[in-house]
Amino acid sequence: MAVVNGIATSVALPNKPVETLNFTNGKNKASRDVAWYQPELKKIPETAKQIFQNYSKISDGEIFNHIYRVRDEAWEILPYACVGCFRFLDFPASLSPAYPEVLERVRAGETLLDMGCGLGQDIRKCIYDGAPPDNLIGVDVEPRFHDLGYELFKDRETLKARLVTGDVFDDDFLEEFRGKIDIIFVGSFLHLFTYEQQVKIMAHMTKLLRNRKGSMIFGRHMATAQTGGIFNANAIGWSIYYHSPETINQLLGSSSEGKWDVETKLIPYSTASAVVEKGMTWQGSDDVKQMYFSAKKL
Repeated sequence: MAVVNGIATSVALPNKPVETLNFTNGKNKASRDVAWYQPELKKIPETAKQIFQNYSKISDGEIFNHIYRVRDEAWEILPYACVGCFRFLDFPASLSPAYPEVLERVRAGETLLDMGCGLGQDIRKCIYDGAPPDNLIGVDVEPRFHDLGYELFKDRETLKARLVTGDVFDDDFLEEFRGKIDIIFVGSFLHLFTYEQQVKIMAHMTKLLRNRKGSMIFGRHMATAQTGGIFNANAIGWSIYYHSPETINQLLGSSSEGKWDVETKLIPYSTASAVVEKGMTWQGSDDVKQMYFSAKKL
């Protein structure tokens, strides 16, 4: 078995059944009659167009139908807003203020883990930007998203990054990678859980990171400009936790593995596809924001 950066390049994970998450309010299929399912993609973001053309080798005339087909298959698996609103076309890691540093570090040999990687869009963007695939790992609880990612990007036979399946609440979550990760990306992930659950997730992330100065966690999630976080039960078919700058600092501070230098940036909720830039009241109110954050071990 080959080893890169101290990590085995093939990983045998426990063959554990994946728990079915009921995000459809008891329906057998996810309803498309909701505000966070957009039937029409008004435009393809320029970054997405470049990746589909140059990385996936999909012709201009095929890109729209290709996106629609994969998006609708993903919607039937889990009807996330980021699926219904085409937000996976944002390639959100690359929009983070921390991305230039992250990309430089991964190019130099550090290892990046994408937590809740979904269709693996951020993995592909990193590769497109010159990151060595051997330095990239994506994990998701839903293995069908890995398969759809291969379909979306047409790279089942060529992708060298490692995509694994794991449940973040398992005691042995990614045990093989503990202490071997330099950077963790958590995009549209933390807000799916209560604050108490996020504390458990944070404990797993600190176990995965190398115990040294500069190890990094960065990401984006739904947020509020108000003081203190807000837990909105059944907000959009499931519950959402809206972080504030105060609560994300508290979450990082819950780690027993030292202190963190945390930076946050609140911006209006938007998406590069331009179909949901206005009228986002279905997210709770016009006060709802999105937050980019980065945290480095001191």
